[in-house]
Amino acid sequence: AHAPSTGGEPVNPREQAILELYRALDEDAQREIQSAAEEKKRLKSLEQRLQELEAVVADIKRLA
Repeated sequence: AHAPSTGGEPVNPREQAILELYRALDEDAQREIQSAAEEKKRLKSLEQRLQELEAVVADIKRLA
């Protein structure tokens, strides 16, 4: 049983396996996973912004 994919993309077997595991969990466990994924995304975004700021600081130091 394949879940419908979004955007007409083919179903990735790894994503399908994760989705099946996720659906087998209770609501509390699903919320914990969602929260952890959101935190991971937020940290990744912060790391990217930090790298950008580090590049700006390096440019400023070169001009000083």
